[in-house]
Amino acid sequence: MQKEGFVSFWVGNINSSEELDNLLEISYTEDGDFIPSMFAQSFGIDRYDDAVREADFYDEADNSLSRLLEGFSYDDDIIPKFSSLCGAQLPRQYNVVILLYNFKYEGIKKKTTINYSNLEFLGAIEYL
Repeated sequence: MQKEGFVSFWVGNINSSEELDNLLEISYTEDGDFIPSMFAQSFGIDRYDDAVREADFYDEADNSLSRLLEGFSYDDDIIPKFSSLCGAQLPRQYNVVILLYNFKYEGIKKKTTINYSNLEFLGAIEYL
């Protein structure tokens, strides 16, 4: 749900940056109705502001939370907060990060597989 000052955090493993783009692609019907991305549909998200979404694909998987989040907006603030929430070392290695800013995911689904892509919700924190 849209909530100012929060950021929601997903990680995953996929095959390519093109696959990530496909998962995050939003579209519209011929009548102009919004069709959520496969990512949003999989987690039961009706809508989010795509302008404040950040995502990245890494050629090499990593389990270091700080390395995965380095370079994202507000990384000086979000890295220590997500480290407190999830631990500095994640239990598995991941090659994808998705962040939705001004959004506090409160859905019940924590993991999903879309085609051959595995995504996992790790949490939401205040970043402002």
